[in-house]
Amino acid sequence: MPSSQSNFIFEQTKIPGCFNSIKFLSVIACLFFILINPAFAKYKTIKIVTLFDYAPYCMADEGYQSDQLIHLGEDAVGFLGYSWDVLRESFQEMGYTIQLKIVPWARAVSTVKSGNADILFPTGINSERLNTFHFSEEAINSAKFKVYVNQDSALEWQDLTSLKNLSIGVKRGFNYGDKWDAVKDINIIKITTITQGFKMLEAKHLDGFLGYETNWDYTLKQENWQGKFKKMPAFDSSNEYLAALKTNPNAKALLADFDLGKRRLMRQGRLKQIHEKWFGTAE
Repeated sequence: MPSSQSNFIFEQTKIPGCFNSIKFLSVIACLFFILINPAFAKYKTIKIVTLFDYAPYCMADEGYQSDQLIHLGEDAVGFLGYSWDVLRESFQEMGYTIQLKIVPWARAVSTVKSGNADILFPTGINSERLNTFHFSEEAINSAKFKVYVNQDSALEWQDLTSLKNLSIGVKRGFNYGDKWDAVKDINIIKITTITQGFKMLEAKHLDGFLGYETNWDYTLKQENWQGKFKKMPAFDSSNEYLAALKTNPNAKALLADFDLGKRRLMRQGRLKQIHEKWFGTAE
């Protein structure tokens, strides 16, 4: 039968309203495809802010871009680190494009507080921050708090009271836990970079430099300064998380997406691979 006749018979016999129903279902199917297809993930964007000098968790090289958009399957330009890999892959697993801003830590905190970013990381939890932020359930990394001194230091460590009347350097804006916040009679010197703190310690402008063991040790290794300093026993430790402002209506949903994305990486074995990449061993 000629095709023209077939079309004529079809047009004459189709059920009234059926064609419109087919069009409606087609539109619904297309919308569903758009929502689940990663190719359209550019419409699902999260704004992340972090610091640039927190090796090996977050670190920038000379060619980094302070503000960049990172689509699915892409990585940042000139920015890398263990915690960054975990965050990026967790959100990309959930279909997010990431708007990344890299600034000094104090400015990163104020950027989230002013509502100009959704997520701040890596963020330790203390009493003050709990008043302002919601935190992810899944940690992004951990920190042990230790005081570094010169090899010839006469400091006899017992606990934080051993630091009474001493000048101790701390990295500006960092969290060292509620135990540290409660100490008295210590001359606290705020430091901008880890390298600067160790230089001031070596020059004896400081009696000690309070740090996060993994990050401070990484800096010493990079600078080939391992033999210059010694460290006291850890007085406290903290996991670090993603933080979102409590007044952000999307805060809990975004943090929950990170948690789910990270758990997927864990089940896939990808989290183990990231840890081995940065530390040489499984977590």
